[in-house]
Amino acid sequence: MADELSSEKIGDRKSSKLKTLLRNRKKILFVAGGVILLLVVSVILVKTIGAIQNRIKHRDGPAIGGPTIGPAVDNKDQKQTAETGGDSKSNSSLPACANTKELFSTFPVEDGKYTSIVPLGNLNPTSHTFPTDHIYVEVADPRYPKLDTVAKAKSLIAPADMWILGIQSSEEVGGITDYAIDFSPCKDVQGKFGHVGSISAALQTEINKVKSDCDEYETGGRKYRSCRYNGLNIPVKAGEKIGTAGSERSGALDIWLSDYREPPVKRANESRWYSDRNNVSCFLDYYPATQKDQFYSFLLGPGGGKRTKEPRCGTVEVDIAGAAQGVWAYNLEGLFQQEDPHLALVFDNVETDEQVFSVGTAAISAGIPSGRYFFTPNSEGKVNRDFSQVTADGTVYCYDTKKDGVAKSILLAMPTAVKLQLKKSSTACGAGPWQMTDGFIEYDR
Repeated sequence: MADELSSEKIGDRKSSKLKTLLRNRKKILFVAGGVILLLVVSVILVKTIGAIQNRIKHRDGPAIGGPTIGPAVDNKDQKQTAETGGDSKSNSSLPACANTKELFSTFPVEDGKYTSIVPLGNLNPTSHTFPTDHIYVEVADPRYPKLDTVAKAKSLIAPADMWILGIQSSEEVGGITDYAIDFSPCKDVQGKFGHVGSISAALQTEINKVKSDCDEYETGGRKYRSCRYNGLNIPVKAGEKIGTAGSERSGALDIWLSDYREPPVKRANESRWYSDRNNVSCFLDYYPATQKDQFYSFLLGPGGGKRTKEPRCGTVEVDIAGAAQGVWAYNLEGLFQQEDPHLALVFDNVETDEQVFSVGTAAISAGIPSGRYFFTPNSEGKVNRDFSQVTADGTVYCYDTKKDGVAKSILLAMPTAVKLQLKKSSTACGAGPWQMTDGFIEYDR
């Protein structure tokens, strides 16, 4: 009997332990499930908040584009072209252009594989403090280029029977590499594709035959290594795949075009510029009318707005001599190289009723961090006065602007026709008057 009782007690204890173990296991599973659920919710919240922040950033902060090839590369190429009047050694043997702009027949990205086209004049300080001299064809969500571009690489297609004149590679030191391709359909028109994710095997074979010229540079606070493969003369056919559009660095394909048959851009101070930067044309304008109209329908800003002002494809001709509107230099001797420290006072390239302070790095000394500061201009008074109407009249003007959705007030004055002063206002503009006695930064033309 004692043995039976003892066995029952042992059985009860085992049963009790088993029940306790099961209860603890349920608690552990419940807690683990709760943690997993919390992690999932957290991820969803982070993505949602990030998407909201990026939508805001798209309108009020830099969202599109980045350096493809560095100033050291661009300026060497520009200097060569400037010295030869736009007829460099690489394309002097090409056929003359016919008396037409209808030079292209195939778009570089297939229909349905791009979402929008950003017109000339986009602002993205600090590397693009000045209005950009190229368009962007968005092939991926610009918020997530690394995720979207690699997984869904879009073919880069030759837009015409043409020649590849040069290829550059640009590596963010220790990071991403992308390419740029110089091309020409005829002697007097030359273009470039930027943010090319990869080049075709045929082009890779050709550049393997050429000695590269490499150097390092810094822009936008990052270091890059760039290599050039010049002196090429590779014929390609319209519709031929020459690489992939967009890269991990940017979800947009950059496209430059220079037509040396057209008048150059008018600058307030031409001596600041390599002459090649004054030959700026819109790539879309070189298609037959029906195709051009189709591409114009994709001309959108980051916030989805459409440009309606002529020229429809945008412009970089923004300077007004003697007025505040246009490009300004900080502590510059010689020609513009990097845009990082400088300033542009211009209209938005899509929402053209809006004007923008595009501020580089130097203005931090006057309390103004780099970025884009938006406002709606007034045609009279001293608050938010249209840049084109601000002159060396002895007046200090005040601007209530927004950057990243946050209000910022800026004071502006022109002591002479070629000098401009800027500083942060400690309060909203109000009625004034305002003083520009100290703490300002000065730019010149």
